[in-house]
Amino acid sequence: MLPYKAIYIEKHKTLIVSDIHLGKVGHFRNAGIAIPGGLAEADLVKLDMILQEIDVNELFVLGDLFHSGVNYDVRLFDAWRDVHHNIDINLVKGNHDIMSDEIYSHFEIRLHKKYFLWNRFLFTHKPLDESVQLNGCDYVFCGHIHPGVRLIGKGKQAVNLPCFHFTEKQCILPAFGEFTGKCIVKPNGKDRVFVVAKSENEYTVLKVDKNI
Repeated sequence: MLPYKAIYIEKHKTLIVSDIHLGKVGHFRNAGIAIPGGLAEADLVKLDMILQEIDVNELFVLGDLFHSGVNYDVRLFDAWRDVHHNIDINLVKGNHDIMSDEIYSHFEIRLHKKYFLWNRFLFTHKPLDESVQLNGCDYVFCGHIHPGVRLIGKGKQAVNLPCFHFTEKQCILPAFGEFTGKCIVKPNGKDRVFVVAKSENEYTVLKVDKNI
């Protein structure tokens, strides 16, 4: 787990992220809603930082790489892709990935409509029902809900933090994109939860108590 809200599998030089939602800022602005600029650039800069720090050959996006149709934010990705043309990108389409297949082809992105089985891991967008029996895979990686937890301090102060939520069968990744909300999850006794928190001006991944 990386503090950039991503998972890195070093053996395969593979990076896994979910819910970047590029183009969401442009989508809201086109609708006349005032949104601060620079958020799409921040997400792409964050990807740049990861690629500078670790060796990545393959990027898996577990849905919602883009938020809507083509706008200025998506054109930023076009320029980013030109720089990082050596990275293989796979996208398991999410509910917001609505652009034509030709556009993804232009970006040299391999599309997977619902699922993708990779080294006995199942990559998908939406979390599976925990009652589902897994056949042919060992574990599921997904996103979609933008998981977060609410932590309450001794003085009753509270903060909502994005988290990696590991259940017995699947890992739900936090949303990679900055312009996203959070769905507060309630882990059970067997789940493991790791929050992305800021400590001494740096982001870090911390395990939290099960009784949150």
